[in-house]
Amino acid sequence: MKKLLLLSAGVIVGFGASQAVVQLRAATSPVVYNVYEANVTDEAAYTKALPEVEKVIKETGGQRVAGGFNKSKLMRGKPELGNRFVIVSWPDMAAYEKAQHDGIKAWVDKNAPNAREVVTEGVEAK
Repeated sequence: MKKLLLLSAGVIVGFGASQAVVQLRAATSPVVYNVYEANVTDEAAYTKALPEVEKVIKETGGQRVAGGFNKSKLMRGKPELGNRFVIVSWPDMAAYEKAQHDGIKAWVDKNAPNAREVVTEGVEAK
């Protein structure tokens, strides 16, 4: 009985410690946003290929937060904006880099080789 209580207490303490590490990691790593822009000429073929990249985004902790086809407009500056503009957030730079390595870079190179991408760290909410 004592062994069971000690084992249970150890599991609870271990779980609490692991949660504290996760929270500490989240507190020290800013969210990362990836801004993607492309001028897609074959919208049907591109749309057909989207599930493949959406799977990688989801599996690496990414979340699409804005964008789509023809949903953005240029407010200032040149050159003209592409017809596909998407913003994806990742929990941190490591998750973004994993997504790039796990298939996003290859997918973009294949389906939108002239796309532009910017990655930036989020700011702390005040």
